[in-house]
Amino acid sequence: MGFQKTLSLCFFLSIAFQSLFSAPLIEQFKHAGYAEFCDKRQGAAAFNSLYAQFDELIAFLQSNPVWAQKLQSVKERFIRSKARNYYSTDFFGFYDESKREGRRQISFYYSIHFHEFIDSYYPEFSQVPEIVRFLEACRTIQQPYGDVFEEAAAELGVETIFASKYGSPPLLFKVVKYLSSYIATKPHYDGSAFSLFLDSTDSQSLLLAPYQSSFTVEDFASPPREFSRQEDQNSILLIPGALLTDFFIYPTPHIVLQSEKSRYAAVAFAMRPNYTPQKCEFSSLPRFDID
Repeated sequence: MGFQKTLSLCFFLSIAFQSLFSAPLIEQFKHAGYAEFCDKRQGAAAFNSLYAQFDELIAFLQSNPVWAQKLQSVKERFIRSKARNYYSTDFFGFYDESKREGRRQISFYYSIHFHEFIDSYYPEFSQVPEIVRFLEACRTIQQPYGDVFEEAAAELGVETIFASKYGSPPLLFKVVKYLSSYIATKPHYDGSAFSLFLDSTDSQSLLLAPYQSSFTVEDFASPPREFSRQEDQNSILLIPGALLTDFFIYPTPHIVLQSEKSRYAAVAFAMRPNYTPQKCEFSSLPRFDID
């Protein structure tokens, strides 16, 4: 049943992408910085459940620092393994920056290989329901989006970027909680091939701009959404990251503005297997004044 559901979702996203690309994807990136499509299989209900499980994980790890340290040790061992090279990054696991000035956020970077590494080498984690439930929720939600990245790469004619023995794009899934004291003063570029903004409880706080030779604060705006966040559907934004410059595709800078309330978001990143990023000077980004 789960397999059939995944096939159904993948099929739906594929059809959505075909209709979306009536305008060439490269032109959408150049003129708007993003492409939007509608996900009618994983809406607000699925992501709200994920965020609730994330809160349970946060509460458990903050009240049980021994387990938080164990999870950190797992990450350190994983990034020394060969599986890490498939993702070409060291971002995995739990990051508690709730007390770090200028950050004030808590995030988790999930990948299927990191999950399997925990299951294979650390069976004691299976005794912690907060960890088990959260990892399984991440596995379920992130599963179909590799097909989306493959569709995007095919549309752009860069299918070779995902070539590996695994036969699918390396997908890194991020769940983040922005605290009410979170502050961001400068946009950034993602160190990915593509990024998919899957969900946010405050989508208007995301500002972005198409890549250009120079930027001002006024260039950044919240994308007008054709689709809304509902219980059974969602608006998804696809942007290029910084790992496509060898194809003359440049990244979309973006920023999440501060708010007086806690917020959640989920993002999927398509990485490049066994890849060493080129040294590239991107356009400098403006600083946002904080009142």
